[in-house]
Amino acid sequence: MYRVLVLTAINFLLTVYLMPMLTEMIRPRQAGLNYQNQEVPIGLGLVFILTVVPITVLAIFLRAVPLSTGVIYIITILSFGFLGIIDDTIGSREARGFTGHFRALFQGLLTTGAIKALFGVILAFLVAVIKADGVINTILNVFSITLFANLFNLLDVRPGRAGKFYLFWFLLSYIFGYPSIIMLFLLAAVIGYLPWDLKAEVMMGDVGSNVLGAIIGLSVTEFSITNKVIVVVVLAIIHLYAEKASLSQLIEKIPILNYIDNIGRKKV
Repeated sequence: MYRVLVLTAINFLLTVYLMPMLTEMIRPRQAGLNYQNQEVPIGLGLVFILTVVPITVLAIFLRAVPLSTGVIYIITILSFGFLGIIDDTIGSREARGFTGHFRALFQGLLTTGAIKALFGVILAFLVAVIKADGVINTILNVFSITLFANLFNLLDVRPGRAGKFYLFWFLLSYIFGYPSIIMLFLLAAVIGYLPWDLKAEVMMGDVGSNVLGAIIGLSVTEFSITNKVIVVVVLAIIHLYAEKASLSQLIEKIPILNYIDNIGRKKV
């Protein structure tokens, strides 16, 4: 256990060390408007890949993480992170939501959102097949990974919101006994990254939100079928709501969610 704790601490320190350099590297090359219409560097969620992947490799080498588990998580992080990078670098914000991207596709306009959705399902299916036995389990695993990845994209529109949700889910996972060691490594990276996001100085972008969501979805593959069904149904309801209305407005209307959403956030 001490090896895991040491690796987690290293992951946190590495994130803190890399964030200033990564911010300065990305700032002149890739920027976007945040919710205050201020231009900030976007795609700083790349730090999750740069820290968690090498720490996971080291954990495999030290036998703190089984080889098969580590490889599945590394492939998930790299593949979903790559899809996020495509969206961050050449993506357009003209089409939004699942229906918006596929409507554009049927009209002859290819969007990075459609590419991300299609390949996200393929990648999720490959992981789901490895993690499941039976058709029902596989389908539920695919939905949990893809819907969670997209949910984090929907959350990453206000400073700190996506990171806080990851912290919340990790706490739930810990209480119910589901968190993996690699989720702990990612938790350390999120904690090291979060102060930058809360100050609205950077945005994690799709590269970060994809990784967070996909890893949470991957954790759900360990649930019982009943719990998977509950999670997938809730995710489906949230996505259907988000197609018609604003999640941000909903959060603002619910006092406890609005309070949590604003904790640590830089005042406008």
